[in-house]
Amino acid sequence: MFFIGNIISLVGFGINIIAISWLVLEKTNSELSLGIIMATSTAPGLFLALFAGFIIDKVNRKFLLIFLDIFRMITLIIFTIILSLKSFELIFIYPFAILMGLGNSLFWPTAQAFVQELVNEKEYFSANALLSASYQVGSILGSGLGGLLVHLYDPIFALWVNAIAYFFSAIFIYLAPFKKKLISDTSQNIKESILRGFSFLKNNRPVLTLGLTTILSDVAIWGSLSVLTITISKTIFNAGTWGYSIMEGFYGTGALLSAIIIIKVVSTIGRVGSLILFYITAGIVCYLVPFSSSIIIAGVAYFFMGLTNNSARIIIRTVFMERIPNNIMGRVQTIFGVYTRLMVITSSLLAGWIVEFVDIKNAMLFSSLHFLTALIGTLVIAKLWVGHNIFTNEDLKSNA
Repeated sequence: MFFIGNIISLVGFGINIIAISWLVLEKTNSELSLGIIMATSTAPGLFLALFAGFIIDKVNRKFLLIFLDIFRMITLIIFTIILSLKSFELIFIYPFAILMGLGNSLFWPTAQAFVQELVNEKEYFSANALLSASYQVGSILGSGLGGLLVHLYDPIFALWVNAIAYFFSAIFIYLAPFKKKLISDTSQNIKESILRGFSFLKNNRPVLTLGLTTILSDVAIWGSLSVLTITISKTIFNAGTWGYSIMEGFYGTGALLSAIIIIKVVSTIGRVGSLILFYITAGIVCYLVPFSSSIIIAGVAYFFMGLTNNSARIIIRTVFMERIPNNIMGRVQTIFGVYTRLMVITSSLLAGWIVEFVDIKNAMLFSSLHFLTALIGTLVIAKLWVGHNIFTNEDLKSNA
């Protein structure tokens, strides 16, 4: 039930991204404005993230997820009513983006920590593959349905459907059977809680380095490409929202298949070899997208981007679950979350500026450098921290 609820929530999120992106571009015709809106939706998470880990590690994670779905649903309803009653003004979107950013920034790390409660350590890899599959199914359905709704109706109608999706997500998560684990922790306040997360990372440099570098591959997707994909569809292929849906659908399909092929690939060439292969491939196909002769060819490039980036994400998340104790997972995720949001804000703004004042090809080159940084981080860890066995894949072979 949890994974079904997660899929429905992601469908709503996918619809939201397309509806808001198209609304901003149609009304402003400015990629930089879109980048600013994306950065605005991410910025609140910087503040909330300081407390998110403490909250996630202290409360019932199931009911926190339900609350966040309802909160986002109510926010959407209010915003959509305002848009329906008044003519479009860009200023209306900023408070909406802030509130939705608050909800999203707490929902995803809570879901990640919640999965760790549902399974034992030997099942982490399989659970991450299933979680990843649910993310991608939701992304495929969300991007496809969002593009269709905006194309056939308008962004406001799509946002109403988005609100309904969050409502049903809350219901399915409520029906998910689980028993909350009691987490023993001596931390008594938020300051001490946050410091424990920093202390853990200070004493676990390989985990810290892995997070700081490989997270940038996701920053490419959530940051620069969240601005550039809709721009590529609109300006290069004149395909609008349906073209965006095609590229996002191809990406999601590739990412979904990663859950199927990842065990075989890692069992064959190991975790390090797999990460090197995945990051190199993702960086190359990302750069080649604006040179594509058609929207379908661009979609194929996005397919391989989704296949490789999500395969890498499964490995990285598994490493984190293996190396980070459950009782401080939320706090470590919080620290990485602050860093991720800073990078997403920077990536979105730079991508919007580059595409508006330079060109789309250089903007995609900028995106491909995110994957190169993740590759460098992988190589550094494999070279300097061999003794830590952070990339051991014996557990994966036993599950293959």
